[in-house]
Amino acid sequence: MKDWEHSSVVFNFRVAGVAISRNRLLVHRAERETNWSLPGGRIQPLEFSDSALVREMSEELGASVTVERTLWVMENLFGYAEGKQVHEVCFYYLMRLADDDPLHDNESDFDGEEAGERLVFRWLPLSELAAAPFNPEMLKERLLNIPDSPEVIRANDLG
Repeated sequence: MKDWEHSSVVFNFRVAGVAISRNRLLVHRAERETNWSLPGGRIQPLEFSDSALVREMSEELGASVTVERTLWVMENLFGYAEGKQVHEVCFYYLMRLADDDPLHDNESDFDGEEAGERLVFRWLPLSELAAAPFNPEMLKERLLNIPDSPEVIRANDLG
């Protein structure tokens, strides 16, 4: 199938970064949403996924990050707003903000932006991750036990 736009199924090719600072995980959400997720965004055509993560963090936060290594590649099938079904492929990378980046010092929510939409960022204490509304849920345990080598994850929440 070539034309996804006329379907109730959305294909999403995404990248996300895992940044941990002072036993806190960097998370974000769109202002209109309630669940947190790992920051990142869509990979553009002819763009490598690690480069897309560097670009997205610069665009959304003005942050310069270093991509350290691949953690997971996830193929995920799930439901979303308005009855949409999503087929997502996401590369997850361990990333690092510069040690002197002032973002490390934020103790409360802080703003980012994507295409004119406000993004809310937070350093979520790892001790609070299990109880936090977070997508994808299955990553919570993995985020507390970062793997030594890349893993492939397949998930189907559609049934």
